[in-house]
Amino acid sequence: MKKWDGCDEAIVGEGVRCGQETVLVYDYNKLIKVFVKKENMSKDDAIDWIDFNILGAWLGEDTPILLFPREE
Repeated sequence: MKKWDGCDEAIVGEGVRCGQETVLVYDYNKLIKVFVKKENMSKDDAIDWIDFNILGAWLGEDTPILLFPREE
C-alpha cells in the first residue's frame, strides 16, 4: 500500500473498493495537525499544502483516500 511519508499519525484505517486494491485512509483533520506540528506550518498553510500536494496527487490505483469526518 502506498502512503504519505511522515503522516502515519493521520492513518485511520484501510479502504476497500470493489475489484481494487486495499488502500490506506487518512483523516484530513489529523493530516493538518501533522503538518502544523512536524513542519511548523500555520493551519492555513497546512491546508493549502495538503490541498495542492496530497488532494491533487494521483499515485496510481492504490492512492490513499482522504476522509473528511462529518461534524454532528
